[in-house]
Amino acid sequence: MLSRRELLLLRAMYQQRTVTAAAHSIHMTQPAASALLKDMETRLGFALFSRENRRLHLTSQGRALIPEVLNALSGMESVDRLASDIRRGASDRLSVGAVAVASSMLLPQALLTVRRAYPGITFTVRAGSGLEIIEMAVDHRIDLGIVIGSAAPNERVRKEPLAAVSLFAILHPQHPQAGAEVLTLAEVAALGLIALSPALPAGRATQQAFEHNGLDYRPLMEVAQSFTACELAGEQLGVAVVESLGARYAQRMGLVARHLLTMEDSALSLVSPRDRPLEGPGQCLREALRAAVGGLLPAN
Repeated sequence: MLSRRELLLLRAMYQQRTVTAAAHSIHMTQPAASALLKDMETRLGFALFSRENRRLHLTSQGRALIPEVLNALSGMESVDRLASDIRRGASDRLSVGAVAVASSMLLPQALLTVRRAYPGITFTVRAGSGLEIIEMAVDHRIDLGIVIGSAAPNERVRKEPLAAVSLFAILHPQHPQAGAEVLTLAEVAALGLIALSPALPAGRATQQAFEHNGLDYRPLMEVAQSFTACELAGEQLGVAVVESLGARYAQRMGLVARHLLTMEDSALSLVSPRDRPLEGPGQCLREALRAAVGGLLPAN
């Protein structure tokens, strides 16, 4: 097992790239840091770094450790902050997880509502995919999460729908088809599709809708974020297809959003640990999110 000091050194090496800089950043001497790295490699049974052109580079084994090192330290630091809050008497703390588009479009106003009700509260906001947010709820790393998708949650997670989700076509207001009240998938395909990755629920639904309608799924561009798709459509590089929250973001940018279809097997939902009921700030956030959804989602 690696100690906290060793984890800190690995993170510093990842960030600073040299033993001297890494050691200085965590208040160690360079000889002590070198000795500690060598001891870690001996105990782990593999090399963490290789030397190239007088510089150290992470080996493939070392790179494989880094995500877990960062997660472990993040968890430790979160515990430290919570302990500090409790010592100061500020015990109200809320951990929230959200898929990227929800964290930008839904959370800010909802968190403001909670802050007004609980002035001394502190927040931790974590981002991730829908499945990652569900795992955070399983592990009690979050009190409440916002996901988009149809994946059945772990039996240790409570899931409740917030709203149905639709796909929208996003166009620049000067696009020749911007004045059309209705757009079909075939028209979108002909205009140049900017699609979300099929790894995302909306991207997968887009691909399935094309295939169901006998259309070739050949996007001009495939991106990982609704925001990026909307920005590309705003540059008139094609027509983006995004989910409801992404469409609302597009409208804020002054773009045109046209409803394409409802995602029948996906929804915007809240998830939380089943064995820990929402109380106080968590319940307040839940109600604030329900209120926020109604004013944010575009009309179908």
